[in-house]
Amino acid sequence: MKEDYPKLFEPITIGNVELMNRVVFPPISTNFALENGRLTERFVKHYERRARGGVGLIIVENTSIDYPEGKHMPFQPRIDSKAVLKDWEWLAFEIHKHEGVKLSVELAHEGWKKMGVDYLSPEKIEELVEKFAYSARLAMDAGFDMVEVQSAHGLLVNQFLSPLTNHRDDEWGEPTRFAVEVRKRIAEKCGRDFPVTIRLAVDDFLEGGITLRTGREIALTLARAGYDMIQADIGLGPKEKRLEPMHYPQAWRAYLAERIRPLPVPVAAVGMIREPAVAEKVLETQADLVILGRPLIADPDWVKKVAEGKEHLIRRCIGCSECIKAVHDEKGPIRCGANANVGNEEEIPKAPRKRVVAIIGAGPGGLEAARVAAMRGHEVHLFYEVFGGQLTLAMVPPGKEKISWLIEYYRNVLSEMPNVHLHEGETTKEKILKLNPQAVVMATGAKPFLPCSGERGLITPFDKVLRGDVKVENKDVLIGGGGLVGVETALYLARFNNRIRIIKRSPAILPEVERITRGYLLRELEERGIHILTGRRFVSAGEGYAVVENTETGEKEMVECDVIVGAFGMRPYVPFVVEGIEYHIIGDAKSVRNIASAVREGYEVGRKL
Repeated sequence: MKEDYPKLFEPITIGNVELMNRVVFPPISTNFALENGRLTERFVKHYERRARGGVGLIIVENTSIDYPEGKHMPFQPRIDSKAVLKDWEWLAFEIHKHEGVKLSVELAHEGWKKMGVDYLSPEKIEELVEKFAYSARLAMDAGFDMVEVQSAHGLLVNQFLSPLTNHRDDEWGEPTRFAVEVRKRIAEKCGRDFPVTIRLAVDDFLEGGITLRTGREIALTLARAGYDMIQADIGLGPKEKRLEPMHYPQAWRAYLAERIRPLPVPVAAVGMIREPAVAEKVLETQADLVILGRPLIADPDWVKKVAEGKEHLIRRCIGCSECIKAVHDEKGPIRCGANANVGNEEEIPKAPRKRVVAIIGAGPGGLEAARVAAMRGHEVHLFYEVFGGQLTLAMVPPGKEKISWLIEYYRNVLSEMPNVHLHEGETTKEKILKLNPQAVVMATGAKPFLPCSGERGLITPFDKVLRGDVKVENKDVLIGGGGLVGVETALYLARFNNRIRIIKRSPAILPEVERITRGYLLRELEERGIHILTGRRFVSAGEGYAVVENTETGEKEMVECDVIVGAFGMRPYVPFVVEGIEYHIIGDAKSVRNIASAVREGYEVGRKL
């Protein structure tokens, strides 16, 4: 309830605009615009759906003020000419249908990361200042309540601010000069009462760059220059610090906001703020507003649910980085590992007729299929041995605890659906057929396999280790398989003073993993002294040793070890087939992939039933 989170729902003023709560949806790139920067229905629906959830302020993703020179994303929107004004009027109209929700847009220019801003002529700099102001006026004319200047993440304004990229000896060598001039010019075109906020690099996270001490000085200067709110963020440093993997703790970046306060204007905190209690604490001690990006991708009704006392039904972002993989690695449209409706934003309709649906397996695919089928109005029977399926193993390695949130979400949601019936225990074909179902969904996941016989139990499958059935401490451990499962099992076993080596057939390490998370995991392996021997094929096991083969030379070698853990991969598991009625196989039971694929297929099959 609102009363439980008084700071979260306390109004706040940015310039002369009052926000109804302290929650901001930040500029997260979607790749929903066209390549020419024009907006699409998908783009507008995405933001309208977040507005419907009751957020106080929406800041549209970084938008080019100078197309195409200043563009830095393949499907980046643009707000650089009157030719696109109708697009932005359309968006503003849809957002403002929702009472109290305010709208901003982040004005951005990529700049010249490799060269810095030293080579720019004064005339070119003046032109850039004018482009920021012109774009701000377009936003104002389109009906926006304010604009934000992107001054972080290594883009143009950050390049002026940082001593790593600005070595000029003229007036533009003063770090804040460019940002100050942009604010002045916007005031000239839009009036001083039109609010302008700034996403500010207060720490470059690089030696020789902006530090928190100089970042606070910059923030104070810009607040005095007329910026109406400052979002404390990261500068030129590594993407991992702003697109954090799951392993980072909640609200770890909020200290940036805390350290630049107090200022004459509100300060917003960003970074892994997932739960309302955490957001409330940040507002009590560290910041004036909280930035909820990925949480509102995962659940656009986050604010509404908190206001109504339904926070137990929030689909919390687990930090799986599926959104980052889609946008930054694949350069495609954003998607979410927990919310398959991102990019569709549809209301799930009732089915034309009620049916009895049997779903076998309560991993992410089966759970999502059950949720959506129940929303359609069907009588859903969910059969399972373990609620959560493989998620219960995935949450065990270090830093993966947030996966438990997805299990909690489904448990809470399904428990409030009277047409969902849970059947725990062994599932047989006979039990299913007794229901006389009109449709059956097989979501039984996958099981580990061993490439050799594993005679006399010399190889322990990874799931027995993660489940706690087998304890391994103070041992020399050889892990067969260097995919994500093998790496995370190794990091788990490292907690128990084991000495670990991993063998992997292919030379590529974690190729299926989003690159920021991959970098994090490889660094963790190195810090713990865990070595991956690539180009090795597992041949056989013996007492205290394994035989492996070099895949290039064919040479075999004996590797001594106390314990061999098999993480060679998974194979789809389908215990039985049902004939004569509608039958679907989804998730890892169909093809071994990841959480996002299972959730998406669960959503799709539930939507079809």
